[in-house]
Amino acid sequence: MNIPVNSQAIILCVLFAILTALAIGAVLRPLARRGRNQEGAHEIAIYRDQLGEIGRDLERGLIAPEEAEGARLEVSRRLIAAGKAVDAGESNNPARRKLAALAIVIVVPLVALVFYLSEGSPELPDQPFEARVNVPVDQLPLEGLVARIEQQLMKAPEDERALTVIGPAYMELGRYDDAANTYRTLLALKGPAASLYISLGEALAAASQGGLIQPDARKAFEAAAALDPKNPRADYYLGLAQLQSGDREGALKRWKALLEDTPADAPWHAGLEQAIAQASAPSAPGPDADAVAAAQDMTPQARQQMIEGMVGRLADQLAQKPDDLDGWLRLIRAYQVLGQKDKAVAALASARSHFRNDKTALMRLDEAQNALN
Repeated sequence: MNIPVNSQAIILCVLFAILTALAIGAVLRPLARRGRNQEGAHEIAIYRDQLGEIGRDLERGLIAPEEAEGARLEVSRRLIAAGKAVDAGESNNPARRKLAALAIVIVVPLVALVFYLSEGSPELPDQPFEARVNVPVDQLPLEGLVARIEQQLMKAPEDERALTVIGPAYMELGRYDDAANTYRTLLALKGPAASLYISLGEALAAASQGGLIQPDARKAFEAAAALDPKNPRADYYLGLAQLQSGDREGALKRWKALLEDTPADAPWHAGLEQAIAQASAPSAPGPDADAVAAAQDMTPQARQQMIEGMVGRLADQLAQKPDDLDGWLRLIRAYQVLGQKDKAVAALASARSHFRNDKTALMRLDEAQNALN
């Protein structure tokens, strides 16, 4: 039989009111008794405080819902037992107590009913508590998955499986320091491993300003290379560290050797070729000695015009050949020196768009952005 939605709502509301009255009546039953001795009253007050404390701990996330429910059941059991043991020979005002109990039984359900009718949605299907707290892992957003794993790690901080899962998740969320600490913990638990050292180095590099390979990251990559000399990721990052430190020849030598050992169908083959091409590209020539000498005799306005002309030509060259990363970096710096920040920001955006799939280029552009800011 199909019951209209409105009828269902009324039935639910009536049942809700009846059940609420029964529950309150059960809790308030001791109030209708004639008396309670001082010791029993003290115990009941303690148990009620404990119930309130459990609720506050649950709200703050200090205990799990299952633990809170178990604690509530135990304290409630003791509360009922204490109520039954109360001496009935002592009473201050039984009539007032009975009147208060009756008022609570009547008023509380009515208030709850009014609130539910105004704020609730009785026509919606139910969503059991267990279904809400036990959401399948594959349905959780990444942040929710990380939060659940963090709860597990609070109970078992040396859970290698949880640590292995949460490390890459931290990287995806941009929590690079947390990722680095996770890989340090895994190294301490599992011992030296090239893959863990590389993951640690990547996290440290991502956490550094501008994505630079700082000494701690470089040591991690060197440790990985010592354990696995043919590891392409370690070789690539060590070459990048050399390039960032000004050793272009050393970086090219390392990368070219790596390219010779890299299969043509390897996922990183194209990126490595591009990195070599960018590092090999000659820098655009600067002004010759005659131009420098001529600039010394120019008025400030003429000198400014000459510089702007050179910058304009560089911008035109990049429009024709946008693969010149060093050229983009020079253009951004030139605009910055000229005080043309808007153009510098626009050039940076254009470079990012062109090199959006090149991790190495993006790291160097991050450096330029930090300098610009």
